[in-house]
Amino acid sequence: MSENKSPAVIRFREAKAEHTAQMMKINDITAAITRSKKEREAAIENGKEAETNWRTRFRDLRGAMTLELRAQHSERIASRELAEEFTGLIEELEFEHEGEVIKAVHTGHAYVNAHNAAFTQYVEGQWEAAMRNLSPTLVRAVRLKLLSLELNDSGRHTDPQHEEPEAILAREVGKLLTGKAESARLDMDAEPVLSEIGIYRPALTGVDMRLYKSPCSMHLLLQGRKEKLERKRQKENQA
Repeated sequence: MSENKSPAVIRFREAKAEHTAQMMKINDITAAITRSKKEREAAIENGKEAETNWRTRFRDLRGAMTLELRAQHSERIASRELAEEFTGLIEELEFEHEGEVIKAVHTGHAYVNAHNAAFTQYVEGQWEAAMRNLSPTLVRAVRLKLLSLELNDSGRHTDPQHEEPEAILAREVGKLLTGKAESARLDMDAEPVLSEIGIYRPALTGVDMRLYKSPCSMHLLLQGRKEKLERKRQKENQA
């Protein structure tokens, strides 16, 4: 199976797309809240101005309700009602936003887990392939080095800090390979799978990391939302 068509990579793509779509939902709701708050403020200011104008005109006319005065009266009521409508809308949008933030925590976890699974699977495949194709020269050298260590092995039964030849060889080879690996550079142009997956954990920009890292905080938030819904349901039944 092609590496970029493996189940883990496919799941990574799906998780990434789901999380991206979820963050777009949050951005849309955030924009709607910002817009609604501006509109509410404008309605409040218009209402204040209409209220002042109406009261001044009402007194000037000694209570004579002209068509102009009636129009101003309707305007101030409309502005007040519009502000109240926006207040209710903002409350609904903020509650919806909170729900989408919770979903984003879940999609964020799924995205990170899918990245970890895809990256690990790819790396293990690369490792196994490399182990199957070890340089015969390297294998021969390791064999000779092991024989040398075994030949010079001493203190097996008397030295409390004695190390087996295999352990010494593993440490030396590991140190050498690790040193070379740290200075190695990945050519991402030649790494289509790694370029898609990414070698680092996905950035979760915009995700509430307090909720992401705290199941307890998530539980409390969910409980609070449940109580809000119950109070709203009771209020609607009493209306």
